[in-house]
Amino acid sequence: HHTILIDSCLGNDKERPTRPQFHRMRSPFLADLAKAGVRVEEVDYVMCTHLHWDHVGWNTRLENGRWIPTFPNARHIMARREFEHWQAVQQRGEDTPHRLAFEDSVLPVVRSGQSVLVDDDYALDDGFWFESAPGHTPGNVVIHARSRDDRAVFLGDILHHQFQLMQPAWSTFACSDRELSRKTRTRLIEEHAERGTRLLPGHFPAPTVGRIVRRGNAYRFAFE
Repeated sequence: HHTILIDSCLGNDKERPTRPQFHRMRSPFLADLAKAGVRVEEVDYVMCTHLHWDHVGWNTRLENGRWIPTFPNARHIMARREFEHWQAVQQRGEDTPHRLAFEDSVLPVVRSGQSVLVDDDYALDDGFWFESAPGHTPGNVVIHARSRDDRAVFLGDILHHQFQLMQPAWSTFACSDRELSRKTRTRLIEEHAERGTRLLPGHFPAPTVGRIVRRGNAYRFAFE
């Protein structure tokens, strides 16, 4: 079996001056991970739904003034289209926390040889695979997981808030293409309401996991 981490959150010590509450943050993320029974050396794969600053931060940690991979034995799986988009942003020097995150949380794992750039339909095996879901970012994906008859989908930022189930047309300011984001979100809501899929949206409160339930022409999220 594999130990897989999907989207590594915010990270400590990151320079995020435009996000004061997260600037040079100190959190017990790694201690909490250890309490859950996972040591950093045991993580085999880090999978990224997209490369926004709040989803890649713990890819690296600060040691002696250098950003080094937090998970020394992990391969970091990223959609090639997503990587190339943020690489272009970084090369243009755009003033955005996403560029800073690319520099301190993505490039170090590339330079260490631990990154794997893949197509949007990448499959690790028959139990884990990517599905293209553009709009929030150009190379955004959702990640499917299957074990025997049980299935789940890690949605990343397809849904930021439960209100978007009532108003799928609502995209956030963070979406790079709001119309494409709406189309992708509407499609996935309809598909997974029909299938009753277990879903894990990246920004929903604990317990996070649940299913989309349809009531007439409306939808709601039923937490498990």
